[in-house]
Amino acid sequence: MNKIPTREKILREGRALLQKHGYNGFSFQDIANRIDIKKPSLYDHFASKEDLIISIIQTYNHQFDDWTQKNSPLSPIMRIRKIFDLFHSFSCDKRKICPILALSTDQKGLSKKIQKEITLFVDKWLSWLELQINAGKQQGQIRKNIDTSHLAEFIYSQAMGAQLQSRIQDKPELTLQSGDLIISLIRCELKGHDSAIF
Repeated sequence: MNKIPTREKILREGRALLQKHGYNGFSFQDIANRIDIKKPSLYDHFASKEDLIISIIQTYNHQFDDWTQKNSPLSPIMRIRKIFDLFHSFSCDKRKICPILALSTDQKGLSKKIQKEITLFVDKWLSWLELQINAGKQQGQIRKNIDTSHLAEFIYSQAMGAQLQSRIQDKPELTLQSGDLIISLIRCELKGHDSAIF
């Protein structure tokens, strides 16, 4: 059985605590307690909490790339739907939310470096969404009368809000329901028919 490197353990536990409690809801001591090491040992791997958070975002960024590649065989509209499945899986795991949303709730207390990493990730996320929307329009799956950038922002905001609502009400299924509603709103039901939505 392979032993998990200490750095990876720190990243995993740090991310789990972040997703459950937010940036200000945990400390290095909390991580040390969870992986049963002394707090000073954490500094051998991460110089500060800021350094840890940036590493969590960058790891999440790489995982996002893997996730998009895994779902690339699906149709554009189903790739969009899969976003809500992903966030539903977070919600089912002790009412967690995605790392970016967890950080956004503490935006004012974050360093400029962390804020920059968040912005870069969100921009990448929105760009990916726009690609799916444009591909869906070309394939006749998504209504062409909806502005692509506005729709990407709308889907993003709905996905984020659905996670918070699922946590507040302790109903993970709300995230899936939001995904179903989004798809029903953007789907091009009849060829050549585009009802005005936005």
